[in-house]
Amino acid sequence: MSNAMDKAMMALSLNEEDAQFEMSNLPQFRSSERNVRSLIGRILNPDCQKMSRLIHEMPRKWQKEGRVRGVALSQERFQFFFDKEQDLLDVLEKGVHISNEWALAIERWVENPPADYLQFINIWVQIRDIPVNYYTEKAITALGEKCLGEVKVVAFDPDKPQIHDYVRVLVRFDVSRPLRKTKVINLPEGGTATVRFNYERIQKRCYECQRLNHAKEVCPILVRQRRESALERRPKILKEKADAERLLQPQDPLYGVLSEAQVGIDPQTGRRRISEEVLEEMRRYLLMATEEDRLVRIDRIQSSIAETEKDPMLQKTVLRLEAPPVFTKDIEKGKGRIFDFDLNEAAASRYHGKGGQGEGKLMASAFRAFRSEERAGPVERVNVDQRLSNQDANNWKMAKTWSSTASDRAEPLKRCRSLGDKRNPTEHGFEFSSSLPSGICRKQTKPRRRPHIRKRQASKAKGSSALQDLYGKEGSGSGVGSKRKGQEAAVDTQIAGKMKVARVIPHEGSPRSQ
Repeated sequence: MSNAMDKAMMALSLNEEDAQFEMSNLPQFRSSERNVRSLIGRILNPDCQKMSRLIHEMPRKWQKEGRVRGVALSQERFQFFFDKEQDLLDVLEKGVHISNEWALAIERWVENPPADYLQFINIWVQIRDIPVNYYTEKAITALGEKCLGEVKVVAFDPDKPQIHDYVRVLVRFDVSRPLRKTKVINLPEGGTATVRFNYERIQKRCYECQRLNHAKEVCPILVRQRRESALERRPKILKEKADAERLLQPQDPLYGVLSEAQVGIDPQTGRRRISEEVLEEMRRYLLMATEEDRLVRIDRIQSSIAETEKDPMLQKTVLRLEAPPVFTKDIEKGKGRIFDFDLNEAAASRYHGKGGQGEGKLMASAFRAFRSEERAGPVERVNVDQRLSNQDANNWKMAKTWSSTASDRAEPLKRCRSLGDKRNPTEHGFEFSSSLPSGICRKQTKPRRRPHIRKRQASKAKGSSALQDLYGKEGSGSGVGSKRKGQEAAVDTQIAGKMKVARVIPHEGSPRSQ
């Protein structure tokens, strides 16, 4: 086994040529008969057009669903098979085909495609602003041939009325060329005219070079311009960085006299703290000094810089050599409008803060109505009591009854106010509610007071000897003595419940015995 492997490895050659595959010419290997009723297409902008989406949506756009089948041949090419010849011709007559708002190049299948196959599309173009003296068929045809492409059809009839301001021509357009928008024409009699072109069914294009195969963001012209501008900026940026690193080199006369913080760039303003002209004058001042007075001049420079740095105005005019500001007494000079929403919010907050005058919303007015009615309740009751103090007892009781009714009427207001944070006063809920002048609030029901079950069972078992004597032992466990009912005091504003206890007339005997 190893010997055979060694012989095979020795027989290998790096210069071995790979033989080409020969396709058979038998009829069962060819699909020409099926391709007769098919269209071949090409995606013009692969970055924005997806093959899977195109295969599914084009039959729906053509309104041929169920009669057309699409096949992806490559990442850019596709094929559609039609069941009927008429459907294929209908699709070809529609002109420009669009997928995801970008054009497609579609042609009928041919067995031996030419070199420019899928390089042209038929587009209807509207030509506007044609010179009035050249409104003829030959002039329009020549204009389309020279500016647009091969003219197939000219939709123009000089003997009939024309209601549009353009003439339509069908051209065979090269998709590698830009879509021309205007063209300047030199007239034979002198002068020029500008003709405009509008392309039907063309949606998106590159708005820089007017081509159909890419978007503006990736336009080669803009990419080249950005690259060239970047190459131009690079030396400047490197130079600026080098200059910003150190302004005072060791061979500089000011090196050691002033620090980098004194002559560098101010990070807050982005300007140099000391102008280059001032630094140059300081260098000359030091270079002209002798060995004896050099130290004196250095001390003068340092002291003068220290004194100037204390005054911002001297820094501006002396160190940076900038013009001083101009002061004017015209406070409205050059004044303009301020388009800032922050100022509007501040004004609105001040407006709402003045005694609640700015609160004009429904909720705020409703709560203010509740508070005002609640405050008015006690004062109104006091006035009524004082006014009716000199009347008789019956009138006084009637006034108290009315006052208690007013207090009952104010209690729902308090409850609705307490529930203001939990529920909208104009919102209906699932609980029991009561209506008020400006909304709905929850109605508080009186809790039921009932003894514990053990007490009720004990009272039921115990019974009453008097009732047993009157009604017998048979009725002691049911009916009248089975449940204890509380006896409540009579209230003016409440109606006493009906008594269901059987009454016994003295000295007459039991009702059952009669």
